[in-house]
Amino acid sequence: MSKWKKVREEAGVVLVGNFNPSIFQPEWFIRKGIVEEWDYTGNENITIPDLAKVEFTDDRKLSVLFNKFALMATRASEYQTLHDIVLNTFNILSETPVDQMGMNYSILVEIDSEKWKDFGYHLAPKDPWIKHAEYVSGLDEVKQDIVGLIEITYNLPRPDGLLGHVRPSIKAIDISKRIVSFSINSHVEIPDKSAIEMTKILDNSWDNSLSFAIRYIENTIKDLTR
Repeated sequence: MSKWKKVREEAGVVLVGNFNPSIFQPEWFIRKGIVEEWDYTGNENITIPDLAKVEFTDDRKLSVLFNKFALMATRASEYQTLHDIVLNTFNILSETPVDQMGMNYSILVEIDSEKWKDFGYHLAPKDPWIKHAEYVSGLDEVKQDIVGLIEITYNLPRPDGLLGHVRPSIKAIDISKRIVSFSINSHVEIPDKSAIEMTKILDNSWDNSLSFAIRYIENTIKDLTR
C-alpha cells in the first residue's frame, strides 16, 4: 500500500531576460495563431506596461514582468502545449534577449502519518541541527516533536552538455496535513542570450527534462516512504 499520494502537480517554463509585458494580450496570442480563440472575458487578464497576466484555457497561466516570463500548467495533458506556446511566441519575438531558462516541475504530496517524520529525518538528520541548541533537550515532548525539516534544496549537475544545473527542492507546506512540495528546477544558461537559441534548447530538452523530473521525484519519494 502506498505511503504517499499526489495532491497537485504543475509544470512550467520560466525565462529570464528583457520582455515587454504590454505585448502579451489575449488578442495578440489569438491573432498570431499561437493559441486557438477562447472566451477570455471572464478571466483575470491584466496587461499594463510593467505586468501581463493571461489565463488561457485548461488551467494554463502566463505572467510577464520586464525581466521574467513564466508560463505554467496544472494539467499533465497540457504540459506539451507549454512547450508549443513558448516556441511559437519566441519564434515571432525572435529578437527578445533571453539570458536563462527554467524547465520546472513540482508536485504537492501528502505523506502517510507513519512515515512523516522518517521522511524528513532521512533527508536532513536532526542531530547536527540540535547538537548546539542544548536548550532543546530541556523542552517538553510537544515542543521537541516539532523539530524537523522545513525546506531543503540540493544541487546536481546537468545530465547534458548545457550550462546550468538541476536543483531538487522539498518544502513542508502544511505540517498538520503532512503535505510537502517537491520540485525540480532544471536551469539553463543561454550562451548567446537569444530567444532563438532558447527555443532550440527548449525544443530539444523539454520532454527529457520533464520525464526526468517526474521519474526522479516519484522514485525519491518511494525510497523515503518504504
